[in-house]
Formats: sequence, C-alpha cells, structure tokens
Amino acid sequence: MSGTKLLMDYNIDLDLVGAFLLAFIYTVMKVRYSETPENQKYRRFIVCSFLTAVFDMLNALCISNASTFPIIVCKINYLIYYMCQIMMAYYICSYIASLIDLRTGNHDYKSKMIPSKILVFVAGITMSFNLFYGFFNDFDHQNGYTHGPFFFIMFAMPVCMTLYSLVLVALGNLVLSILEIHIMVFFYSFVIGGVALRSFILVNYMLDELFVAFGALGVLFLLETPDYRKLMETMNSLDKARRDAENEKNISNKYRIEAEKQRDIAQSATKAKDNFIISMSHEIRTPINAVLGMNEIIYRNEKDPELKSCAESAIMSGNTLLSLINDILDLSRIESGNMELIEEKYDVASLIQDSCNIIRDRAEKKNLKFYLECNENVPGSLIGDMVRIRQVIVNMLTNAVKYTDEGSVTMKVACYNEDSRANLIVRVIDTGIGIKKEDINKVFEKFGRAEMTRNVKVEGTGLGMPLSRDICKAMGGDIEVESTYGSGSVFTAFFPQKIADSRPIGKLSVDNRGKASIRERYHLFEAPDARLLVVDDTKVNLKLFKKLIEPSRIQVDTAQSGDEALQLISRFEYDIIFMDHLMPVKDGVETFKEMQDLPDSLNKDTPVIMLTANVMTGMREEYLEIGFKDYLPKPVKGEKLELMIMQYLPKDKVTVIQEV
Repeated sequence: MSGTKLLMDYNIDLDLVGAFLLAFIYTVMKVRYSETPENQKYRRFIVCSFLTAVFDMLNALCISNASTFPIIVCKINYLIYYMCQIMMAYYICSYIASLIDLRTGNHDYKSKMIPSKILVFVAGITMSFNLFYGFFNDFDHQNGYTHGPFFFIMFAMPVCMTLYSLVLVALGNLVLSILEIHIMVFFYSFVIGGVALRSFILVNYMLDELFVAFGALGVLFLLETPDYRKLMETMNSLDKARRDAENEKNISNKYRIEAEKQRDIAQSATKAKDNFIISMSHEIRTPINAVLGMNEIIYRNEKDPELKSCAESAIMSGNTLLSLINDILDLSRIESGNMELIEEKYDVASLIQDSCNIIRDRAEKKNLKFYLECNENVPGSLIGDMVRIRQVIVNMLTNAVKYTDEGSVTMKVACYNEDSRANLIVRVIDTGIGIKKEDINKVFEKFGRAEMTRNVKVEGTGLGMPLSRDICKAMGGDIEVESTYGSGSVFTAFFPQKIADSRPIGKLSVDNRGKASIRERYHLFEAPDARLLVVDDTKVNLKLFKKLIEPSRIQVDTAQSGDEALQLISRFEYDIIFMDHLMPVKDGVETFKEMQDLPDSLNKDTPVIMLTANVMTGMREEYLEIGFKDYLPKPVKGEKLELMIMQYLPKDKVTVIQEV
C-alpha cells in the first residue's frame, strides 16, 4: 500500500459532523441523565448510530479504493457497517417497546422484541454468506465494488425493522402520550428525509447520519429531558411550606432548617439544569455552524436549481433547529432570573418594517394577504430592548401565519403616551382556525399545544408564545389573546417604553421594504492585499471561514491552537485576527492576553475579534472589557462576516463590489 494515493469519491464532511454530534449526545446522556431502562436503550441506539457513521465513512474509502485495498478488509468492513445499521433500527424498536412497557405497567417487552431479534439473526446469517458468495454485493480488484443480483433485497431487513418499529408506535397509540407519538414521527421524518436525500439527490454527499443525529437530538430535548416545570412547582411549594411554617409560633427550628435544606437542594438542581442547557447550546452551535455554512457555500456555487433548492431547504431546517436552541436558552434565562433587558434608543419604523420583512415571504408562500395598520401618532423613537420586542412581534406573526390557511394576517400598531412614557401596543389579527375557549390557556403553556391531532402538520415546539409572554412581563407588559373557534384569533402585546423622540412616525406602509433583503448578500468587497488570521480548534470551522470569504480574495492564515496562533502572530503582521474562545490547553482569552505581552509585536494595534458560540447575555460586554475589538457569534453568516471585515480593514485595501 506504500506510495498508493487514497481516493475518496464521496463527501464525508456532513457524516463526520453527524458522528461528532452523536458522540456529544451520548456523553451528555451518560454524564447528566439518570440510569433508566429507556435511557440505556436510547444510548445504545446512539452508539450504533455513531458506529454506523464511522463504518459508513470507512466503507466510502473502501469503495473508492476497491481496486487496491485488500478484498477481505473491504468485505468485513461492509458487513460491520450493515450490522451496525441493523442494530441501530433494533434499538429504536427496543426503546419504543420499553416506553410502552413503562406506560402500561406490563412486562411483555421480550415478546415484543421477538420479531426484531429474528430480523437481526437473519441479517447476520445472510450477510455472513454474502462474504463468500456475493449475492448482495461484492468487491474485487478488477471490477471494484459491484452490486449482486439480490442487492435490493439486502435493504429489505432494515426496512422491515423500521416498519416493525412503526407498528410498535401504532400499538402504543393508546398508552403513549400525543407528544411522545409526534416526537417519534418527527424523528422518523428526519431519518427518512436524510436517506432519501442521499439516495436520490445528493448521491455523493454522505449526510444521512447527520439527519439521524438531528432526529436523535430532537428526541433528547423533547422526550428524554426531564420536565423542569415540575421542579419549579416543587420549589414554589417548598417556599409556601416554609412561609406557613414560620407563621406557626410552635414550629420547631428542626423543621425550618429542613425546609431551607430542601429549598437549597431544589435551587441547586435548577442551577445544574441551567448550566447543562447553557453548555449544550454552546456545544451544539459548533456543528450547526458547519452545517449552515457549508450549505450556504453549496447554495452560492451550485448551478443546478434542484441542488440549490436542497441546499436552501437544509439551511431553513438548520435555522429552525437553531431557533429551537435559542428558545430553550431563553427559557433557561427567564426561569433562572437571568433575562437581561438592554434599553437603548431605537427607531420604531425600523422595528415595524424589520418584523414585517421577516414574515412577509412566509405569508406570500401560503397565498395569505398581509396588512399593516400603524397609527400615525406613534412616537418616532422609543427607549427599550428592541431586539426582544421584535422577537415577540415575530413570534406572534409567525404563529398567525402557521395557523392560517386562507384569508389574511393583519398587524396593528398603536401607542398611548403619558408624560415621558408610552405603552406600545401591537395587535396581530388572523383569519385562521381559531382556538377553543377551553384551550386558550394552553397557548401560554411551555411545550403545550392545543388540538395536537388537528394541528399535527403545524411545525413548532410550543415555546414561542410562552417565551413571548415572559419577555413582555419582564418589561412590565403582557400578552392577551381573544379567539373565535373556526374564525380566527387576536393576540395583543403591551410594551411599556420610554419616549426618546415624540415626533409622530407618520404614515407607514407594509410595501416600504427599505433596504431589507430576503436573501443573504455576499461578495460585498475585494481585498487581495489584506491578510487575516483565524484561530479555532475545529478544523471544519476554519474551512468554512475560508470558504465564506473566498470571493473577497483575502489572504487567510489559520491556527488550531493558541500556541500555534502566537507563533504566527510573532512572525506576520495581520489586518484582523478572529479568535475562538473555548479551545483546549490555551483558550482564546489567554491567547489574547499573551499576545498583548509579546515584545516588539507586529500586531499590537491589530483588531482582535472574538468569534465564538458563547452567546450568553453579557458576554459581548465582557469580551470588549477584556480588550477585544468586537464580537461575532456563531453560527456565522456570510453577510455578517463580510460586513464586519469591511468595518475593520484599512479602507485603502478594500474595493467595494456592492454598496452596503
């Protein structure tokens, strides 16, 4: 094999990201979650999925080099890959059967698993015979990798296993909750979608294990994660018990101390939950950064309309997952009391137009009419947290569009002024399906959704409106809802604000799109004489960064550790340095401080920008206080990256291609 060049006919980047995400999910479950039978079976599924991804990548290497690799190695590797795939399906059956046993109290798990065990046995025997006879597939040095006469039968067993797991879901329909059933449907949709995309459209891109990982992540978040609302209710009950106890004159100190101890335990559990969610959201952003970024590169460069559409769909799915992570992070901040509101002066017209631009396309795709009615006397400028207000408005508009199939969505904006303060009122009216009177309270329950059976095809986790109400209440406002079942709903949000400029906003039309664009802009400038350094311990992030700014022709150096970065900083002068924070051995902050202490440094005045997945409240201010010039959160979008580079590059090195 010495001197032989290894070939690779398949792109394994996305499968590699999937393997990384699966390994992370397994580690989190092993460290953070309790040992239950369901948890153990789900972890085994994660292990089999990870091994499937690994041997799938090795299999791609064997197929690409079948003319030179030892034949027995290729055949055995394919056998292991196939059996890992079979066991992955087996443990999904095992997980569902275990859930059914848990709900019913019966102990017929073994009998439910008999068909799955038979399929595993048959798969092992037939694939072992395939090693010698090649009736499914074969490897030889002359023809490379070839399909046998019964190739398609080989996939009948994993298909049968998958169908049997669906039979188990159907059998569990009477005992499993609606949420559990729909989460399993969500999981199957992701897995089948990944297999179909690889099999029929992106045949050279190995991405099905990435879709498996995303499906597994959804099950982890929504099914396996404990219900922390019960924890908060327990804390409130303990507080009430403590207050009642203190009002009783004859209660002993022993009971008061015990109540305090139980409350401390509950608070510690909440803090552990918050740390877990924060840590998970940070780690998940790294592979999402690669997924969104690489698909943006494919979308930019691909000429085939069908492939461009696939890349665009992948970007939309990735953004949906990112939105879910952000919602869970916001939920954690609010419950722990760490929601920070940043009050700044903002332009009300920009707030309204931005909100309309975000939702307009979704309404048009459903053939809905979209109207804006804004009172001309609304003050032109207010003081408050515009980002959070826009989040609430967009959530209300998104909700209206999701549950409206025909008719219109209308946004009305008004404001009642009193001295230097104002009460901004945003009302969203739709002609959708409406809400039953008994279900209205569910709108503001976390993870709660009304009429799950009727709305099974409507996307969402049930976090948007509860978070929106919490944000409004944090500002001193609220959200109210009125609805007529079958005719539509009206959501009204109140935002107490300070007035910065009382001059009226004037006439505002929904058609005034301004500078907002539906699609990302890129290739805004060229700077062939500029030189950047990017420091990140993840190789795929470095590759993504270079790809995103490739059209600008900037010279880019990369470093995968703090020490490697310091060596380059000592030798070369850079126009900008982008620094990741959480790196092993020496993190970005330590590297930055050592860089400042370098004698006769060529980069004393070089702007250093923190490029990180750490998006916790207050982190931007903390980085700026340390000395970083700016802060760019992951996942990175091409337009934002180019705009930031343009901001800090010397003007004489920049040639503008598109006006900003």
